[in-house]
Amino acid sequence: MKIEILGHDDQAIGIELYDENNHRHIVNVEWCGDIEKHTIDENSYPYKREERSEEEQRIMSQVEERAKYAAQQEFPEEDILEPMWDPEHIKRGIEALKAYQLDDFHREFRDYYEALQDPAKYASDPRESVVVESARIYKAFTITPDNRIGEIDDVALSYECQDGSDGSAGRVREMDDSLIVCAMPALDIGESFDYEDEFHKLVLTHLIAQIRDIYLHMGEEPPDEYKVQGVGKLNIHGDGIGET
Repeated sequence: MKIEILGHDDQAIGIELYDENNHRHIVNVEWCGDIEKHTIDENSYPYKREERSEEEQRIMSQVEERAKYAAQQEFPEEDILEPMWDPEHIKRGIEALKAYQLDDFHREFRDYYEALQDPAKYASDPRESVVVESARIYKAFTITPDNRIGEIDDVALSYECQDGSDGSAGRVREMDDSLIVCAMPALDIGESFDYEDEFHKLVLTHLIAQIRDIYLHMGEEPPDEYKVQGVGKLNIHGDGIGET
């Protein structure tokens, strides 16, 4: 996308963008990351969301995400993006995980490995009531100012039950700029998978894939170093998740 910062005031940053169809958008991004206003040229897309096609809405949503990213890049000291939607934040987590002692990793992340294989083992509801395909398994850790791992939380998960109710176990602490969150569905990890040799790489690849999907989420081609196979973000605008 072609992008230009138009200016800012106490309320918002004005950004001009041209999408993949060369339609012009003016997006006002508030300092908190909310979209104050999104203006489009006449004869581009319907003004009302309910009148747009799925493809048109994808483009509109991606433009807004790209505008927020541009605002964050222009004003890096501001908290415009949620930390786990900011590639620079996740890069810090990748650096911290790479520097973490493997013996410590194998000890502290064992519960994540087990929960990804068998989430019902960690559920607070009876095993037979857990819809395994619905499970989302989380492992969070904090990073220090010099990009090293600080605290590591126990595994947490959310899931649906057979009766349609929601279930959870553990908790993910409130998001801030020191927290890195891994979030994946249950995985079919084969018997040949070697935990000590392969799981560290799997978690690193997951964080790299999250950056990949942030670019896809805003309608951009990911840089080559983030074009990996693996699970990244669980929900993005548009196609391509987990396939790049």
